[in-house]
Amino acid sequence: MSAQINRRSFITGALEAPWLVARGAAESGAEPDDADKWLDIHVHLFGIGDSPSGCRMSRAVTESPLFQFLLHSLRLRGRAKTIDESYVIALAQQLVQSALQEGLILAQDAVYDRAGEPDWSKTHLYVPNDYLFQVVARHPQLMIPCVSINPDRRDALTELERCVEKGARVLKIHPPVQGVNLADKKHTRFFQRCADLKTVVMIHTGHEHSAPIVDSASANPRKLELALDQGCTVVACHCGTGRCDDHPDMLPDFLAMTRRHKNLRGDTAVLGGLGRSRDFLRVLADEPVRDRLLHGSDFPLPALPMSFAGTIGTANALRLQRFTNLIQRDFELKEALGIVRASAQRAYRMIANTGVGRSDPAK
Repeated sequence: MSAQINRRSFITGALEAPWLVARGAAESGAEPDDADKWLDIHVHLFGIGDSPSGCRMSRAVTESPLFQFLLHSLRLRGRAKTIDESYVIALAQQLVQSALQEGLILAQDAVYDRAGEPDWSKTHLYVPNDYLFQVVARHPQLMIPCVSINPDRRDALTELERCVEKGARVLKIHPPVQGVNLADKKHTRFFQRCADLKTVVMIHTGHEHSAPIVDSASANPRKLELALDQGCTVVACHCGTGRCDDHPDMLPDFLAMTRRHKNLRGDTAVLGGLGRSRDFLRVLADEPVRDRLLHGSDFPLPALPMSFAGTIGTANALRLQRFTNLIQRDFELKEALGIVRASAQRAYRMIANTGVGRSDPAK
């Protein structure tokens, strides 16, 4: 199957598909106005490096039950000659076959040593920014690039300038996996430059379970203060949440910080997943925070609607669990929870349609 997908012809030929029934614009064949467009702000690109992508993935990840599940559920063996290419095809298909107009696609930088050079022995996942740009260029109407820049790298400022010049409006940092102490004052200039360039900074917060970590304490939302104080628009990925048995509880720190910083947002990535229902419901119960949420699926990590059966009903949860499109399953779960449309529109307005920076762009 060709990696290039004609979005319009696919949708036109699939009007009978169940995922389109709930999508009024698609039923009528009309393209939604920008004000009604929906963005998934947290979609991962990955590869194992069996192509010229430059991606890396350690055995600790490739041999994990989660990766084996993804190989099977996304049919990554046999779609193309490489798993790298198979994943791009699967990603594009899942986005096209969802209610969302676009996805923000995330790269993943390496761990860096004290000299600012890559430490490959500690890097379990790596997706180069150049590979991200190549993939997004193949699907420009479907994907928006979110580069990954570890501020510990020696050339962090140079890489930031280069990526912005190539069209990136968002960057992602994953402190517990990349071993970054965001509170270190040495990163002040980096965050000042992000603010100057009006580059949205997405930062993983809360407990991590999908990859080996370097430092769990680095994921505390309190670590975001330095970036926020420099004027950056910051998205706290996962809102500082964890599973019921994760300690310490970081969510209260995120909730408190939203009251101190108007330039702080949270995304809903992975909040529909295993063990997160308690914390997700705590987030939704905080009305001011609920109004700042941005829709994210954390694809390819799957949502588990059955975890929310007590809230949305068992029959409804079972129905949603049967969605094989993982992006749409996550969307439908958050629709059932009553937040997806506003949060997806808010994400689109901030990233894809309006300027970003100190002017509180998501409002």
